[in-house]
Amino acid sequence: MAVSGNRFGMPDGSVYVVNTPSSDTGGEYVEMEFILPVGCAAPPPHVHPQQVEEYEVIEGTLDVTIDGEWSTLTRGERASVPIGALHTFRNSSGEEVRLLNWHRPAMQFEDFIERTCSNLNAARIKGSRDPRIPMIVSATMFRYPDTLAPGRRRERIPMKVMASVGRLLRLPS
Repeated sequence: MAVSGNRFGMPDGSVYVVNTPSSDTGGEYVEMEFILPVGCAAPPPHVHPQQVEEYEVIEGTLDVTIDGEWSTLTRGERASVPIGALHTFRNSSGEEVRLLNWHRPAMQFEDFIERTCSNLNAARIKGSRDPRIPMIVSATMFRYPDTLAPGRRRERIPMKVMASVGRLLRLPS
């Protein structure tokens, strides 16, 4: 279980810092800081079946899509993703982006981030172009269906295939 101050570093250089763990809020929410370097991998479009997700940019510029509509957030701007809305984000600004992120209720979001990080590290992934990354991330995502899920059939089907191939290769999940 994550505690305040935990830092989860991903192979693409992204860092996810737990500011307020769900254990401190009775599960009401989890607050994290995302530090996204130039060229970091964007998460696949996904939904949170039972959570609202919120972003607030601290530094830099973040592109966010919610139900197919892209917007660009700058310092101090916020976005809220309703329950079940298809969304993702990316750093296409050419500079590091730092943002605050909340999931309400927390569900198992911080566990998903922690497990993703530990699985990528266990596989000794060193860079963002390693072909095993989508296999590991897909398999890990399917372990948390109440927290997050692929948003559309065009993501769900290939992610299921990648997760299956990852299991056949005995990659961490």
